[in-house]
Amino acid sequence: MTRLDYEWMVSGDCVEGCTSPPVCPAYWNSPLQAQCHSGHSQCEGVWTFRISKGYYKDIDLSNLLVAYGFNSPSPFPEMRESPWKCILYIDKSADEQQATVLEEIFRMCWTILGEVVGVKRIGISFNKELLDDGLAAKHAVNIDGIYEFIARPFRTTEGKPRYVNTLWGGHVNVGVSEVNRFRDPDLPRGEWNAPRMSTTYYEFVLNPDKHHWLP
Repeated sequence: MTRLDYEWMVSGDCVEGCTSPPVCPAYWNSPLQAQCHSGHSQCEGVWTFRISKGYYKDIDLSNLLVAYGFNSPSPFPEMRESPWKCILYIDKSADEQQATVLEEIFRMCWTILGEVVGVKRIGISFNKELLDDGLAAKHAVNIDGIYEFIARPFRTTEGKPRYVNTLWGGHVNVGVSEVNRFRDPDLPRGEWNAPRMSTTYYEFVLNPDKHHWLP
């Protein structure tokens, strides 16, 4: 694939932490554990994207970070009356052109789920630590003043990453959070402190032909 194939493209690493126990039933499009969410079938979490390669026309988007802080529908998976909602966080190290096109891309991709209720330029850090020189990895994410996240992977007895299939037939590696703390009052259900909950991580690709980030 060359840059001439698409007007824009971003790819890299994605990690998600949510407030459902591992592995989050949303990956099977099943109702979420109401007993874990104040009696409601719903979930909250953050998807964080580290763009290793990316461009929009002649604008380079490599080495930038983006995140969605989200609320699932309630009840899940019904979306008609309560669509997914998110706040879009864009790396403050992006310049104005980069931030503008990142907002355009990630807003467009979120429309497959629901509504963007806010956009914020902010400091984001992302660390991925490979374990035993393998594919399994630990992750740490920080969104300044809003989100703290540390997660470890589930592994097989051979040290390989555990995974589940997605709705699109690919697979996501799974794990569990050690720190999972979020507070942003601009998101409707915007506060939680929920360690030991579900984590997924994988390589993502977005382009004009693929607006969903799951494999």
